[in-house]
Amino acid sequence: MHMFVSQDDKYLSAQGLITSAVELAQSRNINLHKLLRGTGIFEQDLLNFQHTFSVSQQVRLLAQFKLLMKSTDSGFLLGSQLINDTRAEAQALKYSDNLAQVLKQLSLLRMQLAPLLFSQTYIKNDNVYIYIQPAHGFDESLYHYVLEIYSTAFYSLLKRVSESYPHCQFDFAFKRPRHIQEYEQNLGLKVSFDKPCTRWVLNKTMLRAKNPHASQLRFMQAQSQLHNKSVVSMTFIEAVCRYLYSHPSANLECTAKHFAMSSATFKRRLKLNGVRFSALIDEQNKHKAIYLLTLCAKHNEQVAEHLAFYDIPNFRRAFKRWTGLTPNQLKAQ
Repeated sequence: MHMFVSQDDKYLSAQGLITSAVELAQSRNINLHKLLRGTGIFEQDLLNFQHTFSVSQQVRLLAQFKLLMKSTDSGFLLGSQLINDTRAEAQALKYSDNLAQVLKQLSLLRMQLAPLLFSQTYIKNDNVYIYIQPAHGFDESLYHYVLEIYSTAFYSLLKRVSESYPHCQFDFAFKRPRHIQEYEQNLGLKVSFDKPCTRWVLNKTMLRAKNPHASQLRFMQAQSQLHNKSVVSMTFIEAVCRYLYSHPSANLECTAKHFAMSSATFKRRLKLNGVRFSALIDEQNKHKAIYLLTLCAKHNEQVAEHLAFYDIPNFRRAFKRWTGLTPNQLKAQ
């Protein structure tokens, strides 16, 4: 398979998110045909173990699920159900030796387990910082919903593989929602909003703590099952974001060329995925600037130069536009 998948490539199993969403909806007496309407998923597809689904089908199902559930806790409920996934990918996480191995497996298997997001992980001083970004073009409210689902799934996994109660800080780059009590109930009290970017922060001592459910045998059995599966590396959007992150001065032409497309084809492809090139550039520059200013303690001048800004005032203005803060205000937080 090529280095990335498009939103309409079918490679996802019904197990995991799709099955959990269907089961939850049915437990609330939501008609299955109503839930599947417009998703391109049919009832018989769910019963066929060989049938595969695309990322865009999964997104359409989630949008329909959110609409029909009509409750502020539905994303959290769905996220907490994902710990019951019986696939080999999920078993590889649950039976890992410790959290360090869990995070490594999650990174390798995320296209099966959480294809709607991608992350960048840094270990600095005493903390592990996991920066979260969308791997698909979402409207704002659906993206917040996806973050509710996967933040809860991650926290459920942390609780499963930790001997003592895990402390995790959840920072979200959107305004404090009305249903704040659902966040606190499902993610603990270390939840913040209106942050420059979305990230999960853990203490690095947690990485080596023994998983009480660890099983070398079950872990190896899961690995053996996964060995025969074709590996999908990333979505097209993630591939573009990662390229822009490591090439701060890239423009549309050279990025399109890197993906072996004409500029027009590349722009069309982005539009199909619901994103604009300028928005992707801003987002990657923002993430790079935050990383350099906070975790690497670089000066404004060094960061501006790294991001190909030729004067400091220009960089300051851009940074304020991306985050609502000046670089110095961010460092003071």
